[in-house]
Amino acid sequence: MTKNLDELLATLGEEPTPEIDWDAPEAGSFPPGVAPGSHEFVFHLREDDPFDTVTIPKEGGKPYLSAIFDAEVTDSGDPKKVTYQRVNTYKHEKMAISSMGELMRSLSLRPVSNPPSNREIVELLQGASGRAKGRGEVAWRFYCKAHGLTICTSPRKRKGVKDTPWPRNADGTFQLAVQCPKCGANSPKQYGREEFVNYHSPASENGSAS
Repeated sequence: MTKNLDELLATLGEEPTPEIDWDAPEAGSFPPGVAPGSHEFVFHLREDDPFDTVTIPKEGGKPYLSAIFDAEVTDSGDPKKVTYQRVNTYKHEKMAISSMGELMRSLSLRPVSNPPSNREIVELLQGASGRAKGRGEVAWRFYCKAHGLTICTSPRKRKGVKDTPWPRNADGTFQLAVQCPKCGANSPKQYGREEFVNYHSPASENGSAS
């Protein structure tokens, strides 16, 4: 070592540097800003193509109206947007309500006709964008494309779909990042994507409905 380098290291002292987490997420990735759980939000339709269709193969490829929006979470300090959320008008026979209907109910958007037309739904959502408020459950979800495996804080458990539960710390809180169990212990950790998995009705928020 040169004299100047010896002096530099002496200035720094013998205190060790921070521990290196070799499995840490890659630089440029960011942890979710909204914690899992129930949150209030303001509804914002996306400015870039907020409406689309989704087809359900087992329904013969019939198209259903889909809406794409951002949910501005307002109860976690500074407002944070959970972007590119999607709902649609498809309702499985075992479902009481579609995801579109669940969102509209949370936003207190009741159409004049029932069942409503697609045009009526579009016009209601357009008029509510940036103003209507709702509440829903946020989950963290990570999908490993290599193994077709989903890790989620609110795992789905139904026929044909079974997510892996998100790991927790010793104190019961969710770990910030996860590793795909099939990718190997040396694979980098990954942050999850925030996603609204359901929407609460105003009646249930007021305690008048279960």
